[in-house]
Amino acid sequence: MVVVVTIVVVLLIVASVLLILHFVNNSSSNDKFPFGIGVYTYDVVHKYSHIHDPAIGEQVNVGSNVIPINKVHAPFTQGLFFIDNDTLLESSGLYGASYIREFSLSSGKTKRFNNLKSNLFAEGLAIVIEPMTYRKFILTLTYKEKVILVFDYNTMELYHTFEHELDGYGLTSNIDLLQSVEDLKEENFARYQKLWTTTGDNYLYEIEIPYEFSKTKKLSISGKTPITCAGFAIYHVNELEYHVQAKTLYANVFLTKLILEIDISKGACLKIINLSGLVEKCDNYEGMKNRESVLNGIAIDPQNSKADLPNLLVTGKIWPNMFQIRLVKSISKLEATAALSEYFKSIGKKVP
Repeated sequence: MVVVVTIVVVLLIVASVLLILHFVNNSSSNDKFPFGIGVYTYDVVHKYSHIHDPAIGEQVNVGSNVIPINKVHAPFTQGLFFIDNDTLLESSGLYGASYIREFSLSSGKTKRFNNLKSNLFAEGLAIVIEPMTYRKFILTLTYKEKVILVFDYNTMELYHTFEHELDGYGLTSNIDLLQSVEDLKEENFARYQKLWTTTGDNYLYEIEIPYEFSKTKKLSISGKTPITCAGFAIYHVNELEYHVQAKTLYANVFLTKLILEIDISKGACLKIINLSGLVEKCDNYEGMKNRESVLNGIAIDPQNSKADLPNLLVTGKIWPNMFQIRLVKSISKLEATAALSEYFKSIGKKVP
């Protein structure tokens, strides 16, 4: 009986794979593949330095409990986004080596940074508005510590700490970072402000944003949506980036070379972007071959942020470079197959 059941399960899996490959072989170059999903590759527009030198820029926090990070290194990127046309915020992880920093894209130089305590592992990063005051704050997830750090946007000093119930992976909000606080206030942005996170499971979680931060101890989960692609549950969605123009999310899938564009309300993927071959373009690639050097970090280029095909700035953990890329619609059936092959590595289980 066990043998029969095993054979049936194997046949069902093979049939599912063959069905999807059937879509590959029978789709025209103008069709989305499969189930309304676009498959994309990339062209590299520009290559930038991705190096943090602690000797350059202002260290915001200094004290006996602060990690001394003195070595010039490529960040262990966890969160990344533009705050103007040339300046980005980034969170870098690992115990005993986590920090957040502000840096210039064009020069690659760190402007200021805040080193975290050694017992904290920094994860995703987002900016939100405190509804009561309309002050901007930087939120930084932690991996297993069940806390979210709240930094003052203007000073980068730690302001508050929220407790929450989830492990930390990705974090993003729906704020337009190029808008002034005055414009956000005039639009009453706090009424429709959103904050999303991922935890390594197959859900996108929405986190409630409290009215007054300093009087709030623990954040609540206000909703969750299953993340799916081509009918499969997607686990380990990592770094998140909100696309203001399209009102969608771009997301890394941990340990793969894929970025997904995700419909927030449905949790379904709209695009599969295959970045195979990108890490090999890094400086000193031969010296960085290890399991940790995975794709992670997406920032939408504010100067090329079209709703359908924005340019992306992408990087990875301990990558010495960042790449501005242009998305290219795949016209190759082999490319779709390659994307699916990479995608199947991250599948949890078929959605019922």
